[in-house]
Amino acid sequence: MLQRIRAAMVAMALGTGALALVSAPATAAAQAAPTVTSVDVAPNPVVVQDKDGTSVTFGFLTDGATSGGFTLKRPGGSTVDVEAKKVGDVDGKQKWQGTRTFTRSDAAGSWRVTAKATSVVGTGTESKAFTVRQVWETDLADFGASPEPIAKGGRLTLDGRLLINGTGGWKGYKGQKVYIAFRAVGASGYTRVAADRTDWRGRFSAGVAAERDGWWRAEYDGSAVAHKTVSDSDRVDVRARAGSRIAGFDVSPRTADAGDRITARGRLEADSRGWDGVRGKKVDLLFRADGSRSWDVVGHDWTDRGGRFLIGAGAETSGWYRAVFAGTSGVKGSGSRAVHVTVREPADTRVIRYNASPEPVKYGAYLRHTGKLQVWDDDHWASYDHAKVALYFKRAGHSKWEYVKTVTTNSAGAFYAKVKAWHSGNWKVSFRGDAETAASTSKLDYVKVKR
Repeated sequence: MLQRIRAAMVAMALGTGALALVSAPATAAAQAAPTVTSVDVAPNPVVVQDKDGTSVTFGFLTDGATSGGFTLKRPGGSTVDVEAKKVGDVDGKQKWQGTRTFTRSDAAGSWRVTAKATSVVGTGTESKAFTVRQVWETDLADFGASPEPIAKGGRLTLDGRLLINGTGGWKGYKGQKVYIAFRAVGASGYTRVAADRTDWRGRFSAGVAAERDGWWRAEYDGSAVAHKTVSDSDRVDVRARAGSRIAGFDVSPRTADAGDRITARGRLEADSRGWDGVRGKKVDLLFRADGSRSWDVVGHDWTDRGGRFLIGAGAETSGWYRAVFAGTSGVKGSGSRAVHVTVREPADTRVIRYNASPEPVKYGAYLRHTGKLQVWDDDHWASYDHAKVALYFKRAGHSKWEYVKTVTTNSAGAFYAKVKAWHSGNWKVSFRGDAETAASTSKLDYVKVKR
């Protein structure tokens, strides 16, 4: 009996030990390090827009922590710690939060926050990446429109400078698109009409045609790192362009030989409370040949202080001349009447009955050259007297013509030349032509020289 009682007591003792062994893992689990979840950054991305900075809240959930905190890792690798405090419970877990204000001194780029929860048995951590963006102030400075006032249709220049207040202070912002906007008098809003990209100094410039009175301004839409901005407005008044006319246009002479110089003259006037001469304006002289439909510019001149111009041109063929003023920002364009000039073409000439004799000729003996020069006179060939003709020789087997001598025709247009013959070859006589006649050449005459 006693042995059974002792056996029971041993069994009970063994059972108690077994229970202790089973319950040991549960005790270790209760004493494990805290688990960190739901790491949050608000707002994300962090956008720093001004000198006051942006407040950012960091948070996480954990269980059984006695303290918490955050470590922020900058893009360059350095770190900064942020204190965390318990702010409540969410679904049976502790909620911890901490705050930090990001300012202009914080680098833009990719950051990482590591949340830490600590208890008596250890520390739990969890990380999350977030982005910091620095968005800088901008300004459109020195914006203006010129000239002002301006004539209708004139070219208006609008320029200025885009600045950004970066880490080094205010400076030109290059490579940015700036729009030019216009609001006409009586209109309700601005309309964009042009654009330009800033240069390395932040400068921009655009040219537009001025058609209506109104206000002009520059607009910048901003970017991921720069605020948008709008310039001050500049009002421009547009005036109607004055009319113009070309008075007293004429061309002289009205009949000319080909190659002669003709002269066109006139006066450019503008209607500004009376027709007054306009100085410093370009006037083009246009020509259209008889039978043609197109006008070509053949010369130009700039008007003097009285508006007068004088343009010279070569007369090549018969046709019409007129002066044209293209107009400027303050004066409308205009054109003159057309004036016809007749150009006399050079009369045809010919060398007839040319002959070199005797044929053959002895070596070193004289060779006589005779012939006659004629000119076409309206309806018949007439003798061309007192004209110079040149004698040329090309040696047999050679390709180059050699000048020999020049003689003058007599009253009947006949010519005579006497030269010694040294080599066999071809002879010819040429007339160069002049202001009234065209050139001509005789037929070739081959003469053999006998030794």
